[in-house]
Parts: sequence; structure tokens; C-alpha cells
Amino acid sequence: MEKKKRTFKAPHSYVIVIGLLIFVSLLTYIIPAGEYDRFETETGTTMVDEGSYHSVEQNPVGPWMIPNKIMEGLEKRSNIIFPLLVIGGAFEVVISTGMFHAYTGKLAKASAGKEKFFIPAIVLIFAVIGITQSTNKFIGFAPLGVMLAATFGYDAVVGVAMILLGVGIGFSTGILAPTTALAQEMAGLPAYSGMWLRIVSFVIFYIVTTWYIVRYAEKVRKDPTKSVVYGVEGIMEFTSEDSNVEVKSKHALVLAVFIISFGVLMYGAITYGWGLTETAVVLLWMAIACGFVYGYGPSDIAKNFVKGARGMTSAAFIVGLGATVAVILDDGKILDTVVMYFANGLNAVPGLLKGPAMFIINIIVNGFVTSGTGQAAVVMPVLIPVADLSGISRQLTVLAYKYGDGFCNYILPHASALMGFLGATGVPYDKWMKFMGKLFGFWVLVGSIILTFGYVIGY
Repeated sequence: MEKKKRTFKAPHSYVIVIGLLIFVSLLTYIIPAGEYDRFETETGTTMVDEGSYHSVEQNPVGPWMIPNKIMEGLEKRSNIIFPLLVIGGAFEVVISTGMFHAYTGKLAKASAGKEKFFIPAIVLIFAVIGITQSTNKFIGFAPLGVMLAATFGYDAVVGVAMILLGVGIGFSTGILAPTTALAQEMAGLPAYSGMWLRIVSFVIFYIVTTWYIVRYAEKVRKDPTKSVVYGVEGIMEFTSEDSNVEVKSKHALVLAVFIISFGVLMYGAITYGWGLTETAVVLLWMAIACGFVYGYGPSDIAKNFVKGARGMTSAAFIVGLGATVAVILDDGKILDTVVMYFANGLNAVPGLLKGPAMFIINIIVNGFVTSGTGQAAVVMPVLIPVADLSGISRQLTVLAYKYGDGFCNYILPHASALMGFLGATGVPYDKWMKFMGKLFGFWVLVGSIILTFGYVIGY
């Protein structure tokens, strides 16, 4: 009898994150505990005193404490989790009207033969939006991305990539990101100074990322078996038959409400700094208005809202699991030790490579603390003195921080935006990494070249 060949099946995303939590808890036994003293500036920004590192009593977090820490992580991310549930419910109300199905079908017919131009346009739109907005706010748009991609014969990965990586380019290059201004304040630089190289970075990363997505998408369109999610169960599905919906007058009303709501959301985010909570509020009103103009009764709206919220549960829960990593590191008091070791090691790196080395350091540190503000508070005060002594400009140090703070959020198994997108669309983490791994390598290479260029010209 012929034996069946065993094939490796990647574990569920939850299992991957739990494994990471166990690994991090073990690190709290191995890495010496230590802390920097912290102080608050006149503007209310918390910073560390770069010369104040000192050892503290070891406080390991045992693996048996992980369930307790998970509950703390869920509580810590409640400001993301509950808005995600509301956003998921709101989008389901709009999707259930068939408005997106009708107009994506119409768009597909109008764009026949021009599919290659569709992806660059979508990526650019979200990249520009990402200049001032964080990726978390767009998790609810993941199903829309999949619908748009499927209309043109692409897979769910392309749908996720167009939106997630689009916003990621704008956010990670930091042209007008709040964390850029914060890091520059810590470095004693004018807010948003040195913008020209960040704009150049935006253009270069946009070209590289779009080329990569289009290349993959066209390969999948020509041969669906080339998709990294081919044959994988549980992926959000949307077929060409789904887009064969007749456009009705009430669809136009739903579309009008959607566009107005999105306009209000962007205005509020840019003008008043609205976050995920305000986003959820706007989209909840949008769902109610779209439901009524389509002709739904209150019970129809409620039924579809619950369905959408239920579908977002997996994504919302994994955001809390990801936050648990930071909880364990904080309780174990090892983050500052990691930063201190990296800062000391940077002194041994040649000047030409210090920019890329800082980029790599920030990538690794971001694996420990995914909060951009938190990372700036720890890393910048420690790396700035090292940069000054090494002949590296503070502006370049800020750019290296921003790259590290941004780009690795799209490969980390505990990054809230990434796991939210994957959870909302059913794309397994290992399949995403099969697509994303090579692109991340390109990102690191491009970022390192730009930072080296910045060092050579004295940026």
C-alpha cells in the first residue's frame, strides 16, 4: 500500500501568536531586566534619559501567566477591538445592499483590458490617504478590497495588499505622520523638517510596491493555481457572478451616502485628528443611513449589522492577542535592555552603514513594541547621542526610526493592522508571508540604499 505523503499545514493564526507569547515569556527569564529613567517634557512627551540605564530585579512572566496577560491585552486594546466590531457591522449593512456588487461589476466592464492600471490607482489613493492616517482605521475596508480584486480576476491577497500596503507606504515613509513630528521633537529638529527625502522615499516605495503587486496579480489572473491561497479554505470569496447585479436607483443613493460619509471621515481625521472610535461612529451613522435609503427596516439593518460584527470577531480578538506581547515585555522589564544592547552594538558599525543599521535596529525593536509613540520614546533618546558621536545626522536617525516603525508592521504576526486585515478576509498568516516575504526584503534593501544615500549627501 502506497503511503500518503504528509504535507505541512501551517497552524492557525491564533496558534502562531500564542507561540510568540510563549517565546517572549521565556525571554523574560533569559534577558537581564533593566530600565531607563523617564521624564516628561514641557509638551507632555514622555522620554527616557539616555544615560540612566540601570539593572532592576528580574521579573519573569511565566508561560502559565499568559492567559492573564491575554485578558490584559484585550483590555488594553479595547479602544481598537470594539470599534472594529462596529466597523465590521456597518460595512456588512452597506455590502448587503448590493451596491458594491453592482458598481464593481460596472467598473470591471468599463475597465476591460486596462486591469494593470487599476491596481496602481487604488494603491496610490490609499497611499496618499496613509500620509496622515494610520493603517488600523482601514481594517473594515479589507472586504471591499477583496471584492474589487476578485472583480478583475485577482485573489484575496491582492485585495488585501492594495489597501493595506497602500496605506502602509504613506504611513511608513512618514511625510506628515504624527510620529515623525514626535521623533523630530525628541531630536531637537523642527517638526516635519527634511520632508524632501521622505517625499522621494514615498515615490520610490510606491513604485517598488505597485510593481510587485501588479506582477503577482497578473500571474494569478493568468493562472489561478499560482495564487498563494489557491485551494485554501476559509478565504473570503467573491466571484464574477456576484458582480452581475443590476444597478438600481437606490444603489445610487447608497453610493452617495457612502461617499459623503467617507468625505466626512477624511475631513475629521485630517482636521480634528479623529481616531478609530470616531471612525466607527461615522460608519455606524453611514450604515443606518444606507440601510434606510435602500429600503431596509430597522430589523434588517440590525440583522446585517450583527452578521458583520460577528465576521470581524476573529480580527478583533487577534488584535488583543498581539497587544499581549507588549504587556509581557513591559511586565518582564526587558525592552530597555534590548535597546541598550543595540545602541552599544551600533558603535562597531562603519559610518556608511550606520543608517541601515539603525533601520534594522528599529525593525527589531518594533517587534517588541508596535506602538510608534512608545518606540520613539525609548529609541530616539538612546540613538540620538550615538548618532551624534558617530557623525550621523539626527534627521537621518529620525528617518531610520520611521522606516523601522512602519514597514515591519506588515510582517509581524502580532501587528494589529496586519492581523486585522487577515482576520477579516480569512487569509492565513503563512500564506500572506509567502507573498509578502520577498517584498519586505525589497523594502529593507531600498530603505537601506536611501539611508546610505542620505548619509553620503549629509541629509
